[in-house]
Amino acid sequence: MSNTPLATLAILLALALAGCDQKPPEAPPTLPRVERPVLALNLKPEATLRIKIPRAALVERGGIPGVFVLNEAGEARFRLVRPGRTGGTQVEVLSGLHGSETLVLGDLAAVHDGTPINIPGTADKRR
Repeated sequence: MSNTPLATLAILLALALAGCDQKPPEAPPTLPRVERPVLALNLKPEATLRIKIPRAALVERGGIPGVFVLNEAGEARFRLVRPGRTGGTQVEVLSGLHGSETLVLGDLAAVHDGTPINIPGTADKRR
């Protein structure tokens, strides 16, 4: 084919029309809403160096340790954390939390990144 502007235009038009018969991508499936308790961390700035959370709040997804943090839209978002010492029912978090998050607790097996969360009753608040 020659290197003329008309040939280039024909190639571009053919490429643009090549995918016209395809269906638009489907929306991702919505995750079911689950009811889980939460723990609101409201730590003072000097306490954020040693954040302790319930050991049950710590999960692993794909071998990566993390917690589920509740966002403003009421969805659980996986947050990578670096766990430290574990003592009894508490685990120290060395990095990944700021001390003002709301953690999702309870049975976290069915909770995934983006799962909508219903909060039963009132949240446990720690200071």
